[in-house]
Amino acid sequence: MATSFDNCGICNVRHISKPSVVWCSDCNEGLCQDCREYHSLSKASQNHNVVPIAEYQTLPSFITNIKLHCDQHDEKYSLFCKEHNECVCRKCVISEKHRECKEMFPVEDVIQNSKTSVAFTEIEYSLKEMKENITLILGDRQKNISSLSAAKNKIESEILAIRQQINHHLDKIQDHFIVELNSAVENSTQQIQNVLACLQENQREIEECIEDMIIIKKHATDLQTFLGIKELENKLNDTEIKLLSGRNGERLAQTVVSYQLNSVLQNINDEINTFGKTVVDIRTCELSLQRRKDGQAQLMKGNIGPKCSIEHITLKLKTKINTTASNVSGCCILPCGKFVVSNFYPSYLKLFSPDGEIEKKITNIMPKIYDVACIDNDVVAVISATAKNIKLVNLKSEKTFRTIQMNYPCYGITYSEGNFIVCPKSGQLQEIRLEDNKTTDIGSDMVSEYIAALGNTLYSKNKETGAIVIHHKDGDLLWTFSDDKALLEPRCITVDDHGNVFVVGKESNNIIAIASDGEKHKILLSETDLCGVPWAIDYNNELKYLLVANETDGHAYLYIVNHG
Repeated sequence: MATSFDNCGICNVRHISKPSVVWCSDCNEGLCQDCREYHSLSKASQNHNVVPIAEYQTLPSFITNIKLHCDQHDEKYSLFCKEHNECVCRKCVISEKHRECKEMFPVEDVIQNSKTSVAFTEIEYSLKEMKENITLILGDRQKNISSLSAAKNKIESEILAIRQQINHHLDKIQDHFIVELNSAVENSTQQIQNVLACLQENQREIEECIEDMIIIKKHATDLQTFLGIKELENKLNDTEIKLLSGRNGERLAQTVVSYQLNSVLQNINDEINTFGKTVVDIRTCELSLQRRKDGQAQLMKGNIGPKCSIEHITLKLKTKINTTASNVSGCCILPCGKFVVSNFYPSYLKLFSPDGEIEKKITNIMPKIYDVACIDNDVVAVISATAKNIKLVNLKSEKTFRTIQMNYPCYGITYSEGNFIVCPKSGQLQEIRLEDNKTTDIGSDMVSEYIAALGNTLYSKNKETGAIVIHHKDGDLLWTFSDDKALLEPRCITVDDHGNVFVVGKESNNIIAIASDGEKHKILLSETDLCGVPWAIDYNNELKYLLVANETDGHAYLYIVNHG
């Protein structure tokens, strides 16, 4: 049976069966070659998106099954309701569900640059990351199976070796026992043989006496017989004494050989009924898996909405501050609305209230502070152009409480989801995990200056070319921006939650916004607005604040950002 992909939808209505050659997503139907030509010429459909039918059929089923028209009113989606996070048609707008909804955006604005959006790139990277994690886990499980087999073979070898040792030991003590047994039997036998020799001698003497008695009886005179009886009695007494003494002593004792078995061996069947015990130890997984943070999930959810065009971004000055700093190097906005400005030389930090009043000045941190990054309301991270470390400073105690060693000084730092991203003076970008100081190289060999991060996307300045470079942590380049007419000698960088980049132009004396796809830019603040040379910049997504600090005149400006 032919599917909806196979036959031309228009021809089907006319009861004609013709194969589709393209698919129109706007019309949600296939078109044959003839209908395709009419479709492309019609004013109503000439701007529709069509793709070859073979390519459309390769799309995942969950994509092709998405309905592009409102089920309730059978009309094409034209608007996006941010409150309900769904597309609606023009009739839905006046329905009871959406009647009170204030934020309605044209669908074409919402879907603009969807494939290059932060949400899409985050999902894309997360899938790659998940695949890498699964590959890593599969390898680890296979390695575990191999280790189990190797452990089994090792245990069997050790058991066999123990068994051989036991057998050897038993053979040795058995041989020793047999030697002792043979020696005891030989000694006892020799003693009995000696007794037998004596008895045989006594037997011979008795037999001689008996023969003498017979001869005496036949041939001796009575006198000879009378006188010889005495001597015969003496011989008989001597022999009798020898026999009696042997009977009462050890010579005629009964010798019996037996053995006493070692009690351990005697009870071996009862005491030893197993060779040992197999122990299966379940240990904690030591795999270091890449993991998407909750913050990224929130970020992705937040990006399911209209892309913000930089043309709609406007700034409203909230506070103008005289920081009295003479060599500004960095700044950051705290979650509570306070902000910190760093000075390069002499090196110090200044903490300001949301209204711009100075609260404290913190000195003796490190020489030549180059940048500062916010961790929370009480802690900031500081780097130096000369010191090879990161200092964590408690704003309440005004003390450094932790130092993270590095191989080089750094020219930029940002903090994102438990990790620092830094720009070392030499070499590629590095990510440092706050939890355990584990350091990982990021991306290509490009040497960067200044850094901002949004989820897994990094924004930095190429030290050699001066171009603004946007890439993933894995090194995949997204786009670059370079325009000498709009931006000269870029310095500090920050980014909003839509992926729009704010960059300081030191020589051009301005602040520009670059669209999330890198295709458009807009000058937000000119030299006239800043009345000086800007250097440091920071944006807070929650408060929608943009802080800009000039380099030498001590002026700083806190703006409220309106995305239109």
